[in-house]
Amino acid sequence: MRAARLHAGERELRLEEVAVPEPAGDQVLVRVAGAGVCHSDLHVLDGMLAEYLRLPVTMGHEIAGRVESVGPEVHDLAGGEAVVVMVGWGCGHCYWCVSGREQLCPDGDEAGSTLDGGFAEYVLVPHRRHVVLLGDLDPLAATPLGCAALSAYAAVKRVRSQLVGGGSALVIGAGGLGQHAVELLRLQGGAQVVAVDARAERLELARSLGADHAVPAGETAGDEILELTKGRGAAAVLDFVGTDESLRLAAMTVGRRGIVALLGLAGGSIPFGFYSLAPEATLTTVYAGTLADLHEVVALAGAGRLRTRIRTYPLDAVNDALDDLRAGRIEGRAALVPG
Repeated sequence: MRAARLHAGERELRLEEVAVPEPAGDQVLVRVAGAGVCHSDLHVLDGMLAEYLRLPVTMGHEIAGRVESVGPEVHDLAGGEAVVVMVGWGCGHCYWCVSGREQLCPDGDEAGSTLDGGFAEYVLVPHRRHVVLLGDLDPLAATPLGCAALSAYAAVKRVRSQLVGGGSALVIGAGGLGQHAVELLRLQGGAQVVAVDARAERLELARSLGADHAVPAGETAGDEILELTKGRGAAAVLDFVGTDESLRLAAMTVGRRGIVALLGLAGGSIPFGFYSLAPEATLTTVYAGTLADLHEVVALAGAGRLRTRIRTYPLDAVNDALDDLRAGRIEGRAALVPG
């Protein structure tokens, strides 16, 4: 099969022929329908996450497709069934796994980083529990559910207690994840949703998805947000960018007892001290979501309450897709289609 692989010391992926893996135990071989191209893939190519990689590796962690074959211990999946793949593959035995948060497993694996991922015709998923049935959903359209939608959903769950009774939610970065966050915040109801982005077309899309206000990023963004929130600041800030600049905006605009949830991997930071945030404000990171979260995301999509926006590329054009993502030429999510 063809696979797009990263080799040590390289910043582009090579298209190579590799063997189709054979599932054993409770493994599942998935024929890839779509594999999402994520900003974290750019961070990998830039060397930011080198300590988490086992090279060479087939990249791609956001995967949906159809069951091709299963190991002998799997008895509840049939060939051809549509599935989405969980982004983090825990060991299944440690404290974090047995408590339902195996995306935090210190000994776990991740497609496209420590094990071969979905930028290929097939991907071998190490455990049956890491594939979620999609029912009647088209697997290509469902590709973003396993990372972009899942991460946004986990972030909204983390902050929603702050939004009981109203308040404002600020979404910094209206790209693939931020767009899902706007939709999910609107489903929660009650909160004023404010989106911030540097690109006018993304702000317009955020408005179409339910944002009450769309604020251009820049020097005046913080003042505009404080004005929109009547000086109280946001009860919840979701930062999908993660630069020094975006985190400064988050610190400036989070309100008293508010929460800043960081998902962006750009490597930025802000000082943390008694006077650097509003009184009793909280900082947290969000790392993907749980398997239970993924089942809930699939249910929302199946009920037509969560939309996906995909631009497809053939697998041979993987480096073009990555270049377009880096240049900001993609709205929604780019997905590689091996066929």
